[in-house]
Amino acid sequence: MKKIVSIIAAVLVIGAIFFGYKYYENTYKSVNAYAIVPEKVPAKVQTKDDSGKVVTGYHSYNYTFNFVTESGKKKTIEYELSGRKVQPFTPGATVKAEISNTRINKGPNYVNDQDVPSKVMNQLK
Repeated sequence: MKKIVSIIAAVLVIGAIFFGYKYYENTYKSVNAYAIVPEKVPAKVQTKDDSGKVVTGYHSYNYTFNFVTESGKKKTIEYELSGRKVQPFTPGATVKAEISNTRINKGPNYVNDQDVPSKVMNQLK
């Protein structure tokens, strides 16, 4: 009986480690990626929290970025730029971010075109 319980516990621990690693890899393992800010500035809207309630004093711009990683892979990610005195990104500017399979982990921040790898810049234009 103790052996069966031990085997089941070991299988559960191994499963938890496996799925935990997969979650980490999809959500937090980041690569550098670049995008061009869309020419059309999105509408300024009231910021809402996760439950859908309006956050007073905060506004947002909802962007869709078409990122290109340094390895050449393309990834489209939604991004909400929000704050009290938020300003939209400059249309046509180049931004850099650290992205995972599911989200933006750091950034996006402005970057000079000279700092973008030429292989990536060719795909962005």
